[in-house]
Amino acid sequence: MKNVSKLALFVAAGMLSAGANANTIVLGAEGTSLSLEGGVSSDFIVSETVDSSLDSNSDNQSDLEGEVALGVTAERSFGDFDGYAEFGFTFASQEDGGSSQESDGAVAGFKGNFGQIEIGDSDSVYEDEIHDAVDIWEQASLTNADKGVDGDNMITYYSPSTNGFSFNLQAAVQDEKEGTTGTTDTSFNASSVYDFGAGAIHVGYNEVDFTGDSDVLGIAAIFEVGVAEISLVHEMESLNDVDTDYTGLTVTAGYGPGDIYAGFQSVSPDAAGSEDLSQYGVGINAEIADGLSTYAEYGNLDGQADTDQDTVMAVGFAFDF
Repeated sequence: MKNVSKLALFVAAGMLSAGANANTIVLGAEGTSLSLEGGVSSDFIVSETVDSSLDSNSDNQSDLEGEVALGVTAERSFGDFDGYAEFGFTFASQEDGGSSQESDGAVAGFKGNFGQIEIGDSDSVYEDEIHDAVDIWEQASLTNADKGVDGDNMITYYSPSTNGFSFNLQAAVQDEKEGTTGTTDTSFNASSVYDFGAGAIHVGYNEVDFTGDSDVLGIAAIFEVGVAEISLVHEMESLNDVDTDYTGLTVTAGYGPGDIYAGFQSVSPDAAGSEDLSQYGVGINAEIADGLSTYAEYGNLDGQADTDQDTVMAVGFAFDF
């Protein structure tokens, strides 16, 4: 399923393991259940677009955004394995951008001792293990490599964890009517994780598109140090023969009711006339009451052109049920 706000309850097929807040109904047949989960979030976002050569030439813009996300999961036990189907729905509104209602994707699959097989609108396994390892932001996200194909026709295998090691394989299928080549095309993603207790190493490969001309290789390392979590990431992106390296560090520290977090990233494009970018961001969140959270963030994205979004400031809250 597609990600909604990180403060919201369900993300990236997480509805199956949603936890105590899920509203679960056990149906008549033994081993059959239906779960309803969701979240309501609201964000006030201020962004500044700058001309790097003229600091006085700036244009402040602000938006009030809201989102209601619902997820429904039906699950049936077959003894040695479980079958499931998920459906998500999102209603989003903006101060100036109107509103939208859309399906947030549907998936079906099986899970058991063999792992998990899923068909439908699944998240990229590269994004899950590389981007999400360091993406601590609600709105002030630092730039990362292209996440690749985001389609409805995904076939994904998640392996079980063995001695801390697990891997994921994924194929996105574009049929001849959807593509431009007149043939059925396939794009591949893969990732693996080794969890050694005090931390974990994530490695991922992302084919990006259906042409075979672009790909991304990424590695992320996560360490627990006291109340803090430290994440390092390096991505090597090649898009149509233009190479870009992304190297970042994020730190999250718990302080009681929530977390204080910060990140820094260097973006180094290997293209004529391009300059390296130095990006950073800081944020804080807190749980106000059971299911109700709030946050505040600031990010500087080091814009190099008139149209680049250079800074982002945001505050918001979310209520999960």
